[in-house]
Amino acid sequence: MKTESTTLLESDTLQSFFDKGCNQFKDNLAFKCGAQSLTYLELEQDSRNFAAYLQANTNLKQGDRIAVQLPNCIAYPVVTWGALRAGLVVVNVNPLYTKNELAHMYKDSGAKALVLLGSSLELVSSLLDDTDISALFYLPNIQPNLEKLSIKALDYQGALDLGSQYKFQPVVTHANDMALLQYTGGTTGLSKGAVLTHHNLISAAQGFWNATNVFESGNEIFVAPLPLYHVYAFVAHIVVGVVYGVTSILISDPRDLKGFSSALENTRFSLFVGINTLFNALCHDEQFQKLDFSGLKFTLSGGMALDLGIAKRWHNLTACEINEGYGLTESSAGVIVNRGDTCRRLGSVGKPVAGIELKIIGDNGQQLNVGEKGELHLKGKQIMQGYWQNPNATNEVLQNGWLATGDIATIDEDGFVYIVDRIKDLVIVSGFNVYPAEIEQVVNLIDGVQECAVIGAKSEDTGEAVQLFVVLQDKSVTLEVIIEHCRNNLAAYKIPKVINVIDELPKSPVGKVLKRLLIPS
Repeated sequence: MKTESTTLLESDTLQSFFDKGCNQFKDNLAFKCGAQSLTYLELEQDSRNFAAYLQANTNLKQGDRIAVQLPNCIAYPVVTWGALRAGLVVVNVNPLYTKNELAHMYKDSGAKALVLLGSSLELVSSLLDDTDISALFYLPNIQPNLEKLSIKALDYQGALDLGSQYKFQPVVTHANDMALLQYTGGTTGLSKGAVLTHHNLISAAQGFWNATNVFESGNEIFVAPLPLYHVYAFVAHIVVGVVYGVTSILISDPRDLKGFSSALENTRFSLFVGINTLFNALCHDEQFQKLDFSGLKFTLSGGMALDLGIAKRWHNLTACEINEGYGLTESSAGVIVNRGDTCRRLGSVGKPVAGIELKIIGDNGQQLNVGEKGELHLKGKQIMQGYWQNPNATNEVLQNGWLATGDIATIDEDGFVYIVDRIKDLVIVSGFNVYPAEIEQVVNLIDGVQECAVIGAKSEDTGEAVQLFVVLQDKSVTLEVIIEHCRNNLAAYKIPKVINVIDELPKSPVGKVLKRLLIPS
């Protein structure tokens, strides 16, 4: 199954699209976050100054990686586009990660620069000596103590001010150069960096825009509640925004429902991108219910399965149907999507966007027919080049350009795709992938733990929650000890919400843990 895509030239890079977009839409508002805002002209100027500083005052060269460890804020697009314009590769880093998780990403990516909040400096200070990071920038959300740092740290505004004194030197990039190193969870417990090129990301932006087919360039307002460090939001707001002159309203903390609703007051927004748990929370919020939804043209859901009851409540509130879609970090976000009244089917994730081929493969490697269940395979311009410096992992999922997703799916006679099941071990908490092997490795480091297994349990708040089954060698190990150990080594959404102490794990004759026999709470 294949759809046609827009032809991209070798000269079509993110920088070339950025230059065109900022010139065409220079007077348009590009980003707004709280009381701060940027026009496209200001975005061009600020990102140019940041790029000029990087070129004149650091040892960074084209192709080097810069880790961007920021929440949704006005500085994020400036830093990201400044880095790309200087020829650097952006490495998105979740600012909620723990020291162990951050250490792995810094070292694995080989990042030579880091941008983060001032409040995060103390956490990362002890990690810097064991990395290649030589340039450090911070946003002063607090006044940090810089004395303990082994390298000089410069505040973000200082970099822009100094950069304005230097002449920016445009760099030549190519369509197949790496632009983004986007980390995704791994079944081994260590995250892997998906190598995404300029063409990957531009193709994803064009595929989304053309599939929805309801927007007008330079005349749209997109709501951005999902973190920009996630590829889903990165494409929708950082790339689509510049290519088509969109205004993005950045929500720094979507859990603050009052602040969320306040940010959207007196705004006729046209796109809302979210996940199932967010839609559920907003539908029950009185302040959100009072907003003006008359401009809403398209609502997109991804990251986790959409509950049909929640979809109905959203439609009753906004008069806009939720369109469910499907994508992966490895596919530069969305590759399959429902498209409004003319191309939507409840329970399905839709049809492939332009330029994406797909097929269903059975256990024996044969291509299956309509209606048969098998593994979903994808091919097209959005598919990653591979995992960063990890040929073995790349070869496991990429063969002749086809990406094995690990998700079980079917295709009906009209071409609609249905996701039947995800990788069995995968737990999805509020749209974030949580891989049990990572948690199991952490818990098994506790003295007195014999072995453990992790599964997903249903949760009204987060879709799924982490449930831990643990066998103790030392019965004096308490649940509090386990939780505290997890807090010190895992991001908050990965911490087990339910812990069951059992005598033994169910296993096959060859000793493989049979997780299907573990009963979720």
